Amino acid sequence: MRLRNVITALCLNHLGPRIGEGPDMADTNDTGETFGAWLLAQRDREGWVGDLVKAARSDREFPRNGSPEDVRRRLRETMAEGDMFEAVDDAESDWASF
Repeated sequence: MRLRNVITALCLNHLGPRIGEGPDMADTNDTGETFGAWLLAQRDREGWVGDLVKAARSDREFPRNGSPEDVRRRLRETMAEGDMFEAVDDAESDWASF
């Protein structure tokens, strides 16, 4: 009976919403954009933020409707370099000002 409970729990976790998606959608800025969506739209950015945007656009698991913390969590999952975390900090400040 325990094995069945473990399998059920694993299946439910696998089928649950991804970070930054589903009914508990992340906060938005004053223009109604989530951080993830805003970041993906920053195609012409240069520097660290530009590098972050390029990485996000190429990552199929990037939390498109995610918060800054969802993005940081994804960076930790992918073992990103420290510069990327600083880029999230810079981008978060810009996003919050809109």
